[in-house]
Amino acid sequence: MLWQLTLVFSILSVFSFGGGNATVPQMYADTVVRHHWITPAEFARFYALGKLAPGPTMTMGTLIGLAVAGIPGAIVATAALLIPAGAIVFILGRLWHRFREAPWRERLARAIGPVVLGLIWAAGVAIARGAVDDAATVAIAIVAGVVMLGTRLNQAVLMLAAGAVGALVLR
Repeated sequence: MLWQLTLVFSILSVFSFGGGNATVPQMYADTVVRHHWITPAEFARFYALGKLAPGPTMTMGTLIGLAVAGIPGAIVATAALLIPAGAIVFILGRLWHRFREAPWRERLARAIGPVVLGLIWAAGVAIARGAVDDAATVAIAIVAGVVMLGTRLNQAVLMLAAGAVGALVLR
């Protein structure tokens, strides 16, 4: 089991380009759909908990590892998420600095934006699979989405408010 955790989270780490949220759809596919380690509802809860602390994807990886294989699983999943991505960022950072005068650098940086945005929206869809399952949760999600898009309210505050509403309404 630890070997599978290492493999899944190392691959997610390598593909975490654009930030950890970019890996959420694949993390869902690997941990919920493919390996059945956790349920869609657990995935959504782990994501919500992760958003309340810095590094939500790291927190999710740790929680999933803990759910699958206890403390060793938490350690393995966290290390597998950190080490490959850290090595790649270190190497690419040095190359990015080395080619700071190259004309393609600005074009590349601008081209990455839409890709990252698409990956973040895909993460939202993956989370919704486990969290939005009836009329009340659909309504809460729609209101939260409208508030998020229409205001500058901190996402953690919005998530806490949506959770409080859910706790009151979804008994």
